[in-house]
Amino acid sequence: MAALAYTLGKREINHYFSVRSAKVLALAAVLLLAGCHLASRRYRGNDSCEYLLSSGRFLGEKVWQPHSCMMHKYKYNEAKNCLVDKHIAFVGDSRIRQLFYSFVKIINPQFKEEGNKHENIPFEDKIASVKVDFLWHPEVNGSMKQCIKVWAEDSVAKPHVIVAGAATWSIKIHNGSNEALSQYKMNITSIAPLLEKLAKTSDVYWVLQDPVYEDLLSENRKMITNEKIDAYNEAAVSVLNSSTRNSKSHVKMFSVSKLIAQETIMESLDGLHLPESSRETTKVLNREQTDEWKGWMQLVILIYHISGASTFLPVYMHVRVLVAAYLFQTGYGHFSYFWVKGDFGIHRVCQVLFRLNFLVVVLCIVMDRPYQFYYFVPLVTVWFMVIYVTLALWPQIIQKKANGSCFWHFGLLLKLAFLLLCICFLAYSQGAFEKIFSLWPLSKCFELKGNVYEWWFRWRLDRYVVFHGMLFAFTYLTLQKRQILSEGKGEPLFSSKISNVLLFISVVSFLTYSIWASSCKNKAECNELHPSVSVVQILAFILIRNIPGYARSVYSSFFAWFGKISLELFTCQYHIWLAADTRGILVLIPGNPMLNIIVSTFIFVCVAHEISQITNDLAQIIIPKDNSSLLKRLACIAAFFCGLLILSSIQDKSRY
Repeated sequence: MAALAYTLGKREINHYFSVRSAKVLALAAVLLLAGCHLASRRYRGNDSCEYLLSSGRFLGEKVWQPHSCMMHKYKYNEAKNCLVDKHIAFVGDSRIRQLFYSFVKIINPQFKEEGNKHENIPFEDKIASVKVDFLWHPEVNGSMKQCIKVWAEDSVAKPHVIVAGAATWSIKIHNGSNEALSQYKMNITSIAPLLEKLAKTSDVYWVLQDPVYEDLLSENRKMITNEKIDAYNEAAVSVLNSSTRNSKSHVKMFSVSKLIAQETIMESLDGLHLPESSRETTKVLNREQTDEWKGWMQLVILIYHISGASTFLPVYMHVRVLVAAYLFQTGYGHFSYFWVKGDFGIHRVCQVLFRLNFLVVVLCIVMDRPYQFYYFVPLVTVWFMVIYVTLALWPQIIQKKANGSCFWHFGLLLKLAFLLLCICFLAYSQGAFEKIFSLWPLSKCFELKGNVYEWWFRWRLDRYVVFHGMLFAFTYLTLQKRQILSEGKGEPLFSSKISNVLLFISVVSFLTYSIWASSCKNKAECNELHPSVSVVQILAFILIRNIPGYARSVYSSFFAWFGKISLELFTCQYHIWLAADTRGILVLIPGNPMLNIIVSTFIFVCVAHEISQITNDLAQIIIPKDNSSLLKRLACIAAFFCGLLILSSIQDKSRY
């Protein structure tokens, strides 16, 4: 009966709702929605800029999508044609200056952010007759009013587009006082009629203030809170929207940057200005590029392991460079974070250590393997701690301090020089190295087969590469801050002449190293030279990949996906893909090697990806942001592992 009822019901549904009726329904939906959009456009007016200026969402990758329409991404020749014989003026503080630079770089990507920032900045493209000015007026006061008044009274010289806004300087100078807010409201009330008069013949935009990231603000900006920002925005909106009683205000509220900042301000360098990630730039070794780099390197290393290619010395030397490149990125990435962010909190350290070691520690316990068996993870962990200690110890030197005085740059170079001396001492003093790492409980972590020689060998093989990564990060960030580099989308990193010379040197260096590695015949000699010369190949690749603007702005999403799970891929291969401690291949389907490798690889990648997600989720749960809770958990974890180490030592003694 149930089956019959089901059959009858199914026939009944098919009778009334077929593919044909579904298509009719879809057509009706299209017509209805088109009618709604048409009515909405007629009711709200034909100007769709309101959607663009006030509502939408930030999709990342420098893409803003307004509600009900799509943004057109202008090429510089299109922008010039659109702005022929136009004069655009940006009036305000450093935040308006940031908008000015972003706007000008659409017209001329080569335009440099240079000169005294607290003054007017002109720009003119004589071919297209486009003039763009930035006028430095950091406060809404008499000076800004006078500037706007001149335009309002002169019908000839006024700009076609005016973008204005200011507030943070008023908050800063007057220490966030309520009197300053009242004065701001009075000043904007006196300017409002002038803006309204201009808006009848020109496009006038008032930029609402972006939120700030209060934790990153310097001491002299701590009074600029989001509460104050909101109060100043409310004052501006209330005054400008009520400046015309009988009709709608012609002055448009520009709130897009405010909405974008809500998504991106945590990535800001100073907590006040929009981060570069929300502007049209493509940084050297950006996150997508490093993920891609890690991805294809990891796949090459996996193929190297499963193919047993370690017996071929040229292949071995090239793979050694790939491992060194991983460590170079460790030095570059963590140095950049600590120097730019200045975040030496225990929460950051614990998160990184948990991310690196969670899977390995679980495998050590479950599979009864020593920590050093997974040699790459101890290597990265130790170097991360070296970077952290180097930068966290007194005197703590961060980019914010270094920008104020070259003395701090010199101090950081002294720190790096001292680190290099320590590395050289341990590299050429095997006895001292082994004594340090033979002490309990370090010995339990770094011994393999009863001694630490294997750890010393692997550490020594790439001893300089993390230092090279840190030095590269320091040089790059210093050049970037001094605006010597051009990181606009599609731009070469340096001037054409310098870029061509560096590219030529990089290609020659890359080929020279490849020829040397291919002609290498003695493993001991090659390993001895590798720590000093591997950086040549790494730097050559970085420059080839990053100097041309096009090469810097594109990446492979396929390899980047693997790069995000590279740590799990490296660790899981020991037990899922390979067998017998990496000396064999896991056999799931006997007698069919090709099918076996396809199936085992599929399982291997899926497991690695799932473990990566689990590790990230657990890191959020186990590593709380509250320091007191975090310290309690760390004490419990330390006690647990001390217990394990003691039990392990007792077990080792009982064996002998």
